[in-house]
Amino acid sequence: MARLLAIIAIGIWGILLSPHLTSGFVAAVAAALTLPVYRWLRVRMGKLRAIGCFLTGLSFCVAAPITIAVSMVVPQTMEGARRLSVWWQSGHPIPPVLSMYLHKAYELFIEYVPNAAEYLEKVEHEFDTVVNAVFRTILSSGLNLAGDTMGAVWALVLFLIFTTLFVVYAPAVRRAVLLVLPGHDGMVDRFSLVFRNASRAVFIGLVFVPVIQGTLTGIGLRLLDVPDPAFWGLLAIFVAVIPMAGTALIWVPAAIYLGATRSLTDAFLMLAWGCLIVSSADNLLRPYFLKTGIQASMIVLLLSIICSLAVFGAVGLIAGPVLVALAVQAIQESKLLYQSRSAGYGENTQVSAETPETETSHGHTQ
Repeated sequence: MARLLAIIAIGIWGILLSPHLTSGFVAAVAAALTLPVYRWLRVRMGKLRAIGCFLTGLSFCVAAPITIAVSMVVPQTMEGARRLSVWWQSGHPIPPVLSMYLHKAYELFIEYVPNAAEYLEKVEHEFDTVVNAVFRTILSSGLNLAGDTMGAVWALVLFLIFTTLFVVYAPAVRRAVLLVLPGHDGMVDRFSLVFRNASRAVFIGLVFVPVIQGTLTGIGLRLLDVPDPAFWGLLAIFVAVIPMAGTALIWVPAAIYLGATRSLTDAFLMLAWGCLIVSSADNLLRPYFLKTGIQASMIVLLLSIICSLAVFGAVGLIAGPVLVALAVQAIQESKLLYQSRSAGYGENTQVSAETPETETSHGHTQ
């Protein structure tokens, strides 16, 4: 009966969490990382006070980076839009060197492409229409982003609630699992340890690697004398976790800025620094940190991240490595169970083979 009730309880919670699997999974990872903190608080204060302190601290850890990023991005975005407007109204001039290269490219295009002049004139006449369409698209995307923001806020609220529940009721969850799987305390503890180590490795990869990338981005901007390198380096830390783009959102526009205001050499140097130094730090260090907590090859980890990004989106950065760690541990546990059953079967066979012989010897004795 106890096992049946535990299965019913787990099933009910599964149904309740099923519409929010993403938030629930990320909350489980966060709970595995922050459970020692809650236990430390629980030893020193009452339950309600410990829960309040834990939830307050977790909310601060979530809200602080978002607040810093927004407070940094919005003023710079407004200033960039103002400068772009001034540059456009002044006739959008470009450096003489870049103008010379563009003029040569234009002449080659006219020379080798049939009817190129007519096509370019048509593009020039319709350029204003294209610009207006781009602005309308950006405005529409901004409205959609406003709607998505409410969904993101709700997801953050669920994340905070789920994480707190998982941490507070961790002992009850363990008891329920052991009721469903009696006699497998060691296996449950090993899975818990693997989940915690994998979560820690992912956390290190998502925090320290962006810090290193942002630092390298700031160094490159400083070497090329780009304005406000510290600001853009700090912003690169926040955008480094964005899949498929990351710090390129910083150093690619910086390269365009250098090419438009100084020289193509500086622009190529910026691109080379971003591709060879900054991006390589992500490609090398993230798998290394993951390898420290997950017993799998780097190729498997990279494939898990790529595949999980396609399936889960941005959460795949967390889900892929953690699920691989659990899968590897499941294979190890299956081997242990098979070996224990094989050993038990061999002992039973040996006992059954010895029993008749013993009885016969007793019979002779008698």
